[in-house]
This record gives sequence, C-alpha cells and structure tokens, in this order.
Amino acid sequence: MSTLIDRLLSLWLAPPADPATAEAAFRAVYADPLTVNDAIFSVADLVQRAYSLHTTYADLRSEPVDVVEAPGRLVVGFRMHGRHVGPLATLFGTLAGTGRAVQIRVIDILTVEDGLVTGVWMISDDLDLLRQLIDDPTANR
Repeated sequence: MSTLIDRLLSLWLAPPADPATAEAAFRAVYADPLTVNDAIFSVADLVQRAYSLHTTYADLRSEPVDVVEAPGRLVVGFRMHGRHVGPLATLFGTLAGTGRAVQIRVIDILTVEDGLVTGVWMISDDLDLLRQLIDDPTANR
C-alpha cells in the first residue's frame, strides 16, 4: 500500500491543472463518493480542496513521519511544509496570506477497499499552525 501513499501525496502536492484530468487522477485513488471525517465527499469536492490548498500555500512538500498498514487500513503521519500565501479559513475567521513558512502536522487514517480510499479521518494540528502564522517572532518572551 505504500505506493498508494506516494500516489495520494503527489495528487495533493501537484494536482493536474485541468479539472477533468484532476478528477480522473483522483478517481484512480479515491472512491466516488467517499466519507471524510463522517461527511460525504465527491471526487470533485476533493479536487476543489486540493486546488484550495494551493491557493493558500505555495512551495508545498510533504515529509512522511510514520506509516502503519493493516488489512483495509492505512495510517499516515506526515508534515506538510509550505509558505502561507493566500486566505486561510479558520474557526476564528479568515487569515490573509502572511508569507510565512509553515509546517503542518497531519495524520490521515484511510479505509482502503479494492485499492481505493473509501474513507478518511484527517486530523491536523491547527493550533500549532495558527501559532506559526500569528506569533510575532520579534516579540520579547
């Protein structure tokens, strides 16, 4: 299943520019529809999220930290690195691009059936991300 991880990460880091091509590429990895944190998503929804990710962050790269494989399950812990360049929607409102480099800690728990991801639990450390974007590095502590 580790090749599945490579395919997933590459789609999110560099989705095809053409929406139809992007949807086809995502359908090769994801079931349509699938559940993401208990909500129903289409492949088109995932493609929109991938494009939004690239509106918010530039120079994206991922750093896998750990992988756990079990029958029908794949758990991936990774760090996503990038530069915050566009609007980021948060529970506290939208944060305009800051230009700051960020590291986002993420854990994806994937349900895999017949080679396709049919369910995702995605957890990211949003509090640490906000700290990186809001914290004044010049302030005395």
